[in-house]
Amino acid sequence: MESSTHRHMKAVVREELEKDGFGVVEEPLFPPVKWMSWSAYRPDLLGFRAKDMKEEVAIVECETHPSMRRFAAKNYSSLSFQPSVLSSGSVRRILAVPKGKLGAVDLRLRCGWEIWVIGGSGTPEKIPSIGSRPGAAPFTL
Repeated sequence: MESSTHRHMKAVVREELEKDGFGVVEEPLFPPVKWMSWSAYRPDLLGFRAKDMKEEVAIVECETHPSMRRFAAKNYSSLSFQPSVLSSGSVRRILAVPKGKLGAVDLRLRCGWEIWVIGGSGTPEKIPSIGSRPGAAPFTL
């Protein structure tokens, strides 16, 4: 059963992504479109937006009790996506954690993942990824 903290985190991230023009699907069992695929993976949230000849996918993992060993075991690197012929594409990876739990996150994740710290207020603190390539998943433990 999902905790109220987890539900709150997903609601906050969903609202932020929707403000940025993403359509958002919660915990899709299967990729929602034929030009996206993954194996043995289910993100907490999956967002998609197309704007100015660019298509962007956002995968979101909400970790109420961050464990980098458990996080690294997820099969998120199996996600692939093929943008339309005339568009460029990218995959945006977001890890959401509750306020006070950032210390449990290995900051090597910043090489490919944005880290959003969800507190009591509505707007998350967003720590951008650094040195990442679109579609890259360089984090390993």
